[in-house]
Amino acid sequence: MGLEDHGTYNDISRTGFWDGIERVVAIVGCQRSGTTLTGQIVGAHPEAFLVDEFDGLYPWFHAETDRRHNAVALAEAMVKSAEAKYRQMDKPRRLGGAVTAGDIGARVLVLKAPNLTYDVGRFSSLGTPVSVVYPVRDPRAVVASMARLSHIDFVGNQLRLLNDRPELIERFTAEYRLLADEAQPQWIRQAAIWNIKSSMAPTFRQAGICVTQFRYEDLVCEPDRMISRILDECDLPHSAEALRSHALYRGEGPGGTDRTRPIDATSLFVWQSDLDEAQQADVIHIAGASARSFGYG
Repeated sequence: MGLEDHGTYNDISRTGFWDGIERVVAIVGCQRSGTTLTGQIVGAHPEAFLVDEFDGLYPWFHAETDRRHNAVALAEAMVKSAEAKYRQMDKPRRLGGAVTAGDIGARVLVLKAPNLTYDVGRFSSLGTPVSVVYPVRDPRAVVASMARLSHIDFVGNQLRLLNDRPELIERFTAEYRLLADEAQPQWIRQAAIWNIKSSMAPTFRQAGICVTQFRYEDLVCEPDRMISRILDECDLPHSAEALRSHALYRGEGPGGTDRTRPIDATSLFVWQSDLDEAQQADVIHIAGASARSFGYG
């Protein structure tokens, strides 16, 4: 059937895609908080396969959780796109069972999906065990990073997502009002995004989903320790590949990330020169309570 078909399908028609997949690892949280790096780390594990947003992740995920026929075709296109990010070398990365003795058949599907942070119920409906990996980052660094990517409409994108979720508008009333107020400076509206998207971990836990939440700063300063923890909580054994993920990818990731760049901490405090003191104070005023709960000043 064509991609335009929105009819429902039964479990038999989805077995080809899900064959061999034992777990879904969802990388969620606020944009510019280390979700791309985290996805690449987990996706570098030889038992994992990484799908990014621009691989067609969101259309497939919503079709899959709505049980639409076009999910099958969307899955095929998504996997083909995602395969291209891996260096082929001598062992091509594949999803599901190994095709030949030399192939890597991944059993863990990794979804780098910050815009699925609001979709707790859809993850619960997948019918496959789900682990959520949830980086957080200093809100001042996040806002400064958003400002550097001025071609991306972070505020408009999150407004559109929230407008379809009245229960979240009610839950985050103050933040939503700031986000929707066009008279507010961009950095205040972006701080409101951080406050909402960095605060959803309890909702996943209440749904019975395992959540690994950590600070991006800790990941880049102590990669060995933090990666071991992440893999362990995702039911993945220790892997040297995860520690050298930059060697396994090619090209650019979301947000223009150079996939071949090793983990480093050189950009941790760039925000101090990107935001003036008044802007920094505004961000902390909006996001301060949540930021302090994560150990940010």
